[in-house]
Amino acid sequence: MMIPGISRHISGLWTTALLAFALVLGLAACSNDATPTPTPGQTTTAPQPTPTAEPTILSVVTTTSIVADWVDNIGGDNVEVFSLVPRGVDPHGFQPGARDVARVADADIVLTVGLGLEESWLRELLQNAARDPATIIELADSIEPIEFGETHIEDVEFLEELSHVVHEVEEGEISAEEGLEEIAEMLEGVEHHGEGEEAEEPTDMAHEILSQFESGQIDAEEAIEEIEHITGEGEEEHESHGHGVHDPHFWFDPLRVKLVVNDIAARLSALDSQMSDAYSAKASAYGAQLDELHTWTAEKVAMVPEERRLLVTSHDSLGYFAELYGFSVVGVVLGTTTEAEPSAEQMVELTHEVEELGVPAIFGETTVSERLANALAAESGARLVRLYSGSLDSQGTDAGTYIGMVRTNVERIVEALS
Repeated sequence: MMIPGISRHISGLWTTALLAFALVLGLAACSNDATPTPTPGQTTTAPQPTPTAEPTILSVVTTTSIVADWVDNIGGDNVEVFSLVPRGVDPHGFQPGARDVARVADADIVLTVGLGLEESWLRELLQNAARDPATIIELADSIEPIEFGETHIEDVEFLEELSHVVHEVEEGEISAEEGLEEIAEMLEGVEHHGEGEEAEEPTDMAHEILSQFESGQIDAEEAIEEIEHITGEGEEEHESHGHGVHDPHFWFDPLRVKLVVNDIAARLSALDSQMSDAYSAKASAYGAQLDELHTWTAEKVAMVPEERRLLVTSHDSLGYFAELYGFSVVGVVLGTTTEAEPSAEQMVELTHEVEELGVPAIFGETTVSERLANALAAESGARLVRLYSGSLDSQGTDAGTYIGMVRTNVERIVEALS
């Protein structure tokens, strides 16, 4: 027989044990809902959130600030753009540094203008620095270029003929004397503008070399070496003689720029396919702005009487603008390159032409020395007006973007010629 007090005590212990067991089961159930119970010897790791993929940032190097602005508009925050030629600097006379070489080497893509805008030393830098030559793109490949004026084309063709003669002499196909005879035949009927420092044109320089040979100042081999320097096949300082036959300044035509912008979007998409739709959409939106810019420009230039749509510029950079909007380039101070100056005789001829045509304004350039343009304006009585040609203005200014630059130029041209 169980003693009553002991029986009640045992019953209380069982009740307490059952309550404790139920509490353990409840806690275990809650724990199973959150984190599995580890087996002996097993450690647990708190669940980690799924990582978000970092966006691809493309490294893009351009040769001019104008192209960099196009890339900024298309790439947005997904691109990091660096222009080799700083704002306000003439692309023709730019000298790269060690950091520029490193940026080209690290770039995902290098966008150049092409058509000879980038001087030969810059093209060589790009070819040597880029880890893959295929990353270097000439944007002019996506447009139909126009040719320079007839005089420049004749100079280019003459240089090509000189180069051919030099090659024949170097290969032993003809003697140096025979080569000089061929060059003399090429120069028959070609006007000689000057000598010494005034001999700036290729034909003038060739004339002078032949005269030195004929007078016995130099022998035939020395004359051929001098001719070689003219063609750009000799010493480094003679490498660049301006652009080729085609005009690289296509950015003065907003409709051609639309084609280039679409090309940029396609190339960025090829490097970053996940952002392809975004690049395409931005290119379309920017293209609409370019259409608006073209319409606005056409309306503005309509204010200028046709007989006053005459352009005299520092160098031959407004050909696309003239063709699209009905202007005539009637004079150029520095020709197709900003590196070579005209002879005194050529300056006199240009001054007379400006006076005879009644040209009201000479258009200089912010990145080119205006010394000769200013002298021409003073001699002819025309007004000197500055335009932006090879570079954008500082950021935040009216001409600090491509569209702003074009608008600024158009307003100045219309105001000067109206």
